[in-house]
Amino acid sequence: MKENTVDIWNEFSGQIRGYLLKKVKQADDAEDLLQEIFIKIHSRLGDLKDENKLAPWIYQIVRNSLTDYYRKKSPETSEFNEESTVSSDNGAPDDIYSACVSGCLRVFIDRLPEKYREPLVLSDIKGLKQKDIAEQMNLSYSGLKSRVQRGREMIKEMFVDCACISENKNGKLLSDSLNHESCEICNPSTG
Repeated sequence: MKENTVDIWNEFSGQIRGYLLKKVKQADDAEDLLQEIFIKIHSRLGDLKDENKLAPWIYQIVRNSLTDYYRKKSPETSEFNEESTVSSDNGAPDDIYSACVSGCLRVFIDRLPEKYREPLVLSDIKGLKQKDIAEQMNLSYSGLKSRVQRGREMIKEMFVDCACISENKNGKLLSDSLNHESCEICNPSTG
C-alpha cells in the first residue's frame, strides 16, 4: 500500500472536518472526532486490501465513528441522522443518493403487509418501546419483535432489488448512485 496517513490526512481531512461540522454541533467535538477517525485510519491502514477503495473505506470509518459518538449521548440529545450519512460508491456523502434512499424507504414501508408495517413504523420511525407496542397490539413481546425484524428484512430485500443499491459480500448495502437514473422507485421519470 503506497498511501500513508500523512497523504490521507492531506487529501481527506478538510472534507471530513467539514462533514463532521455539519453533523456535530460542537466544533470541539468535531475536532475530537476527526482526531479519533485518523487514529483509526492510521491503525487500520494495513487492513485495506484494495487501494482503489480508500475513500469508501475512510467514509465507513467516519460513519461508524459518528454512530458511536451519538450512541454515547443520551437519546434526547441525539441529532444524528443516519440516513443523511449514506454514501455513494465514490465514498463521498451524496445528496442524490440520500434522496433516493429516503424516497425508496417510504415506498418500501408502504409495500409491507400491514402486520409488519405497523409494528415497524411504531418501533423504528415513531420510536416507541417494543414492549409498549406489543401491549397496544395485543401481541406477545417475542411475536412483536419477530414482526419488526421480519419487516426490516423485507425492506432490506427491497433495497437489494433497487437499482440504486448493491450488496457487498458481507451483506452490507452500498450505494450505486450511477444507477439512480434507472431506478423506477425513486426516480419516477423512468418507466
